[in-house]
Amino acid sequence: MIFIIAIIFIAFLTFIPFLHVYMTIQFQHAQDNDQFTIDVRILRIFHYRFVVPLIEISKKEAGVVTEQKTTTGKDEKTTFTVTDARERLAQLKQWLNQIVHLHTIMKKFLQHVSVLQFQWHTQIGVGDAAKTAVLVGVGWSVKYYMVAMISKYMNVCITPSISIVPFFQGAVSRTSFTCMIQFRIGYAILAGLKVVKHWKKDM
Repeated sequence: MIFIIAIIFIAFLTFIPFLHVYMTIQFQHAQDNDQFTIDVRILRIFHYRFVVPLIEISKKEAGVVTEQKTTTGKDEKTTFTVTDARERLAQLKQWLNQIVHLHTIMKKFLQHVSVLQFQWHTQIGVGDAAKTAVLVGVGWSVKYYMVAMISKYMNVCITPSISIVPFFQGAVSRTSFTCMIQFRIGYAILAGLKVVKHWKKDM
C-alpha cells in the first residue's frame, strides 16, 4: 500500500511541471471606487483570489486608503502612503541589484507566457475640451506602448482590445483593465531556481 502511494506521489510530482497556471489580473476604476483583483487557477483543483479594494485617496497622509475584512468580519482600513511606496521601491531595488542577469532570466521566462485576454477600456474627461483631448492623446500613447511591450516579450494569442472615449461634458475617470496569462509551472520553477542560483553568487 505504501509502495503504491509512493508511486502515485512521484507520478504527481513528475506531472506538476507540465500543469498550466492561468492568472487573471483585473483593475476596475470608477471615480473614487476602485478595485484590484488577481485570480490564480490551476486546473479545477486550486483557485486563489487576491483582492485589494482601493476605496479613496487620503489627502491628509498623501496615500491610498484600502479596506479589508478581518477574521472577525469587521472592515479594517489601511493607508498606503507615498513614504511607504518609496521604502518598498528601495527594498525592491536593493533585492534586484543582488541578482545577476535578472533581465535575461525574466526575458526567457516571459517567452513561455501566453496572453489569452487583454482588454483595456477607458473613459476620461476634465470638463475642458482641449485638456481632455491632450489626456486622450497621452492615454493612447501609454496603451500602445504597453501593448507593444507585451507583444515583444510574451506570446500574444489574441488581438488586444483597447479604447479611450473622451467625455467633454464634465469630469469623468473610468477604466476597466483585464489581462489573462498562461504559463507552465515548470518554467516558473526553472526561473525561480535561476534567480536563487544567481542571487547566491552575488551574496
